[in-house]
Amino acid sequence: MRNVATQSGQLNTFRANRIERTKSSAERLDEAHVYHQHVSELHSDSALARRERLIEELEDRQNQVSAKSGVELLRLLSDAGFAWSDVARLAQVSIPAIQKWRRGAGMTGQNRFKLAKLVAILDVLDFHFIQEPVSWLEMPLRQGIAITRMDLMLHDRYDLLLESLNDDDGAKSVTSVLDEFNSSWRDLFVDAHFETFIASDGVASTRPKS
Repeated sequence: MRNVATQSGQLNTFRANRIERTKSSAERLDEAHVYHQHVSELHSDSALARRERLIEELEDRQNQVSAKSGVELLRLLSDAGFAWSDVARLAQVSIPAIQKWRRGAGMTGQNRFKLAKLVAILDVLDFHFIQEPVSWLEMPLRQGIAITRMDLMLHDRYDLLLESLNDDDGAKSVTSVLDEFNSSWRDLFVDAHFETFIASDGVASTRPKS
């Protein structure tokens, strides 16, 4: 009888300890969840602040170079390797308009500011030591994906172009840029000879089909 009582007491103690440990684990899980949420919010806030700063920097450069004449802005774009057809598309004007400007014809302040933005982008790329900038802009964001940084510019997503310069996150940064540009990129813009897959780091990537 005494052994039964002893065993019963041990069982109650075991149950109490088990319940206590389970409760403690739940509390730690809650704390971890709160911490994760807090870190995620901080990351989101810092990412937003960083993007705003990148845009401000581009606008500062744009304001500085807008003091140059239209002819000088076009010369800088030509020297960098831009085709006039690309300049016309990015500025949303006709090629004949570009040709008139090259000969010294006047342009509206809005069009001059558009050209200044393109030159400002060249300044940013030069700051990041990117040589042959136009060729770089025409490269796919990722092998096997039919989206280039020039496409980002044509869709007025200069913010994503600036984000794609982030070397800290590497492939993760490119994936987030693609997701934000077009969430269906995996279905619409993957070359037929490539396939998407989830890499070991959990980031979506592409590879040639076997």
